[in-house]
Amino acid sequence: MLRLKTRSSSGNFSPRTRKINLKRMQEEEFDLAVIGGGITGAAIARDAAMRGIKVALIEKADFASGTSSKSSKMIHGGLRYLKQLDIGLVKESLSEREKLLHLAPHLVHSAPYLIPIYSGWKGRLEMHIGLFGYDFLASDSSLGRHHNLSAEELLHEEPLLRKENLSGGFIYYDCLVNDARLTLATVKSAHEYGAVVANYTQAEGLDTDKDPFNEVKFREVMKGKQGVIRARVVVVAAGPWTEELFKLHSDPGPAIRPTKGVHLVFPESRLKVNKVVVVPTTDKRIIFVVPLEQFTYVGTTDTDYSGSLDKILVEAADVDYLLDALNNSFPSVNLGPDDIVSSWAGLRPLIMEEGDPSKVSRDYYIGLYDGGLAVIAGGKLTTHRTMAKNLIDQVLERYGHLLEGEFQTCTTDEVPLTGGEMIDFPSYLKAQSLGLKTRWGLSLTSIEHLIHSYGRNHMEILALGLSERKLLEPLGPGCRVIKAQVIYGVEDEMALTLEDFMSRRTDLLHFNGVGGLEVVAAKLMGKTLGWSRARRQAEIKKYRQTVREMFHFKLGSS
Repeated sequence: MLRLKTRSSSGNFSPRTRKINLKRMQEEEFDLAVIGGGITGAAIARDAAMRGIKVALIEKADFASGTSSKSSKMIHGGLRYLKQLDIGLVKESLSEREKLLHLAPHLVHSAPYLIPIYSGWKGRLEMHIGLFGYDFLASDSSLGRHHNLSAEELLHEEPLLRKENLSGGFIYYDCLVNDARLTLATVKSAHEYGAVVANYTQAEGLDTDKDPFNEVKFREVMKGKQGVIRARVVVVAAGPWTEELFKLHSDPGPAIRPTKGVHLVFPESRLKVNKVVVVPTTDKRIIFVVPLEQFTYVGTTDTDYSGSLDKILVEAADVDYLLDALNNSFPSVNLGPDDIVSSWAGLRPLIMEEGDPSKVSRDYYIGLYDGGLAVIAGGKLTTHRTMAKNLIDQVLERYGHLLEGEFQTCTTDEVPLTGGEMIDFPSYLKAQSLGLKTRWGLSLTSIEHLIHSYGRNHMEILALGLSERKLLEPLGPGCRVIKAQVIYGVEDEMALTLEDFMSRRTDLLHFNGVGGLEVVAAKLMGKTLGWSRARRQAEIKKYRQTVREMFHFKLGSS
């Protein structure tokens, strides 16, 4: 019998949902259990649920709290992979870029990228050939094609760039994304199709010798309660933590080579760019300089990492490396560590191979083991959907005899993520912005932020203001985030801690020009979740410690 799945009309995704899900995980039996709530695990759960596979997903911290919220926030083909002749990866990435523009048009949007050339006609010719190949591989793209700029035209676009030896440049097009919210939208979409998911739930044991069900022993992190998920197939999609999880199992998993990527954030007043600027580093890599509202973020580094997987800090050497590249390309700005307003560091879960970290393949690995255990590792944010599709295809081929019933084929390339159900996003944004400004009295900045963050679901947030008008107020003077988003983050996005809201339901941890917002957010969260005064103060203290750790590099350089 073919299992047909349609999206549920219930949008509730709250702490109460989580409590029910944890109970279901212990009482019910599943076709598939996914360990890992980053973008890959979320995409696997969504794909499986949409095919009619009964799936449970657990994440030891918050959704997207690892690699999936620490990226360069780009959906791109990977222009530099062409130089490494990884044609297949570039073509797949460009195809997925186009799909994601339609699946999540509110979160993924086109942006112009500018490349200055300082190596004369030879450098311009090489880059022109590379960009021509990039455009050719993206033949079905809705984005614009690259074009040449003279030195004068390039400096008109970006007047802060170094003028010495500038021979011209190029503009090409790729996409930017809110990575954490893309992951959350994928998790919520999985939930809407029946996936049973829970954050702050850590896998602590893995037994694939049981018959007919494998067992994943877990601990609910908040209260320490333990349980067991019984599933016919278990998938490990834990990114940098893959090897750590395989210590729970007798089979050796794939060897992971974690590399560290660091990003720095500056106020626009200290580093203003009009487009995403691609600049070279002293070791012949490239970094991206990205404008985002009144800020500019810069990254990334790419160095081998052997420290704690749960606390990745920005070191003084990371900062020096990025500042050297910036001050070389923008000599008039003279940036220093004191200009940095926030930072983040994450790990790429690359498959082990020798050589320069920047040249290690961004392709992915799928491993299938006896007894119904599967693993996926490597890959990149852009290809998460097709990674999930290929894994589920292989799981059904290898373990289909363990599962009961027939399942639908993959449709994740056709069905938008929650909030993304619109054909023409620019027109939708324009029409909604005009109407909402008149009716609700919100600033245009807040309205555009709501629509870009939640898509069509933004009306659910505004509806909270119907009963309590104060919820439509900003968290603080000049802040684009309104108070209703805190309530929605808890009741419809399963935020359980202050950092969940400040860092991943919104991006206020890294892009915030207003002080003290954590106090207001904690008060609203506390009222919704029933926190005591002591718990609320503890959440504020923990969040402020996270903020201090962003500036660890200042301690390291003292």
